[in-house]
Amino acid sequence: MKTKLLLLLAVFMTAFSVNAQLPAGSTVAVVGASVGGWPGSAGDPGPLDLHQMTSTDGENWTITLNVFYGVTDPGIKFRANNSWNDGGATPPGGNWGAPVSGPSWPSGIANNSGGSGNIIPVGTAGGSDEYTITFNSTTGEYSFSGGAPLPVVKLVGTAVTDGTATMSPTSPTTFSLSNVTLLDGLAQFDVDGVFAGGTGFPTGTFVDNTQFIPVVAGSYTSVIVNTETGEYTFTAAPVYPSIALVGAGAGGWPNDPQVDANVLTTTDGITYKGSKIVLTAGDIKFRSNNNWTDPNWGGTSFPSGPDATNPTGNIVVTVPGTYDVVFDRTTGAYTFSFPTIAIVGAGAGGWPNDPQVDANVLTTTDGANYSIVNVALIADQIKFRSNNDWSQENWGGVTFPSGPGADLNGNIVVDVAGNYDATFNRVTKAYAFTPNLATTSFAKSNFKVYPNPSNTNWNFTSAKDAITSIQVVDMLGKVVATSTSTTVDASALTTGVYFAKVATASATETIKVVKN
Repeated sequence: MKTKLLLLLAVFMTAFSVNAQLPAGSTVAVVGASVGGWPGSAGDPGPLDLHQMTSTDGENWTITLNVFYGVTDPGIKFRANNSWNDGGATPPGGNWGAPVSGPSWPSGIANNSGGSGNIIPVGTAGGSDEYTITFNSTTGEYSFSGGAPLPVVKLVGTAVTDGTATMSPTSPTTFSLSNVTLLDGLAQFDVDGVFAGGTGFPTGTFVDNTQFIPVVAGSYTSVIVNTETGEYTFTAAPVYPSIALVGAGAGGWPNDPQVDANVLTTTDGITYKGSKIVLTAGDIKFRSNNNWTDPNWGGTSFPSGPDATNPTGNIVVTVPGTYDVVFDRTTGAYTFSFPTIAIVGAGAGGWPNDPQVDANVLTTTDGANYSIVNVALIADQIKFRSNNDWSQENWGGVTFPSGPGADLNGNIVVDVAGNYDATFNRVTKAYAFTPNLATTSFAKSNFKVYPNPSNTNWNFTSAKDAITSIQVVDMLGKVVATSTSTTVDASALTTGVYFAKVATASATETIKVVKN
């Protein structure tokens, strides 16, 4: 568990660009146009930055000073050790600026960007206010307190669901809404109870309460207003065509008008993806926007093809199953695949040190039901994860030896060490571990293999029961050699680790063998 937590913590820290604790004796200062100017070049051999913060623990810093508005490039950064590229900080670059995402004023989590840019905005109005500024150099958290109180700004009107939406400050004078869906209707801005609108859309300048902004229904990535200048902008979210899998092999051909069921997702309008799509034997196609008048794509091969034709032919599903799919709308290339799923964790050989290919890979014939035979587990924590990657799906659980399972739901704690057969359903997330009884009975037969490692042959012996068959599989579960005698020819195999499943009349056993 400790190893897993450290791994997740490392991923979390990396994702938010958080800095490690500064070396002893470090300094942190507030710098920028809004507090007197930007420092010089990377080396900065001159005197210490003017606005040095104080700390009692080398981690939590504070200062009280005037912050000026209306200057060129208004904003600030936190900077360590009088340098833009402080080699003592990890990662390199001891300066922190605007968050990658989330609020930036009057508090946020600063991004250790290194170098210049990404300043924390502090407004565009004239004048100044005194603030007490706090900063944590380990987590990047900062806050400004004091100064003029920020107004409460809302977007209101018939264009807003429920009639009102509170906006978040990004500086003392700029406020925003993110990822909002608006209706056809009228809108105004409410600034501390004072209403003002305009006639322009999607951009304009608000005037007074006699004006109304004519909003067009849709999804918007942001709505931004500057309460000092009155300028506002509605930024529409990009609209991409929807693409879905249809056909006899994907639930049936559309009976228009209908909304297609197997809709793929996209972030750029080019690459479309789908997960856990059930396909049966039959013809399928990709089609766009729930109608046949827009483009649709077929193909001549399964499970992949270089160029789905528009609109000629259908893709014929030859192997039913639960598939993940990737489709490129520009080139027409498509791929249907079953993801790999493996058992990982301290109880199954160790937590992955990515990049790595997981060892305990389960096999599947339908993309939904996965299994593995005779996997050795110790009393510790494990998980199922897909495609050798923590950014993909992974599944834990709260009970052993079986449970319903859930995405990212803790770890499964192995209570009793042993060799187990395991099953996992990718759709329902149900899992089960059952003791491999054959392993226990075969252990009493004084089984041996020699030489191991070997360049040529592996020779197997059993002191009790006669060996009836031997099957050798590689790390992916593919059978690479078989024998009905006690010798397996390994000369044609590539160097690596294999597993030999040896059977007698009363039991079977799997043992690791190595080819030199």
